[in-house]
Amino acid sequence: MDHAERWQLATDLCARMAAKLGDGLIVGGVYGSTAWGTDTEWSDLELFFVVRGEPDEAAQHFVSRGIAVGYRAVAQSTLEALLTHPSRRWPFHMGILSTLKVLHGDPGQVQAWLRLGESVPQERFRTALEELLPDLVIESYGRILSCRERHDTRNIRACVQEVLYEMNLALCLLNRRWVTHDYYEGLVDAFTFPLLPDHYRTLVPALWDAAEINEIVPLAGRLVENFRRLLREKGIRLKDYQRVEDIPL
Repeated sequence: MDHAERWQLATDLCARMAAKLGDGLIVGGVYGSTAWGTDTEWSDLELFFVVRGEPDEAAQHFVSRGIAVGYRAVAQSTLEALLTHPSRRWPFHMGILSTLKVLHGDPGQVQAWLRLGESVPQERFRTALEELLPDLVIESYGRILSCRERHDTRNIRACVQEVLYEMNLALCLLNRRWVTHDYYEGLVDAFTFPLLPDHYRTLVPALWDAAEINEIVPLAGRLVENFRRLLREKGIRLKDYQRVEDIPL
């Protein structure tokens, strides 16, 4: 399926959703590589719908003429709650809205939602990041060190990617910004953020390309230490409980 055919499929599916929901469909559009115009013959098609009332959130995936097609539908109230209460999902939804090519509805409404997400006070992002930190980077970095101890050359590369993706999410929240690409390109998107760990722009590609354990571990150690230093400098606290009775259950 070429770009024109994929775009036509997106247009037809959006028209069907509009016919089905009527006034219940506020905005519908396409994002991802099709929206960018960088799709290939094998690219998937990703659609996003904002609706009135139910469903709070719904997703559907199927195959059409050999390509993967998926859509996400979210209620307006749910979307606006996600945009004003930062979490893991704030960068994801801001990324969709910032690249969405609107096929139904008012593009100005999309810009209004982006402004809503950008208007959230910094303190909410700090709180969200502190709550998420115990589940970001620490475990995945520990797995890198465990791979070293076990001489596990097969799994260490997957652990590196976990560290980088989780750090990317944390940096999105720290900077109140988002990325618009997946995988390595999403890491590169963050190179423009104002707040980054020291040497982030050189350590990330070096770590991504590293293949040997004795190369990976020092690079990962430097990156994680620089990340932790940045958080301390910005007053982001990671609670490390020393007594079992202090751990909230």
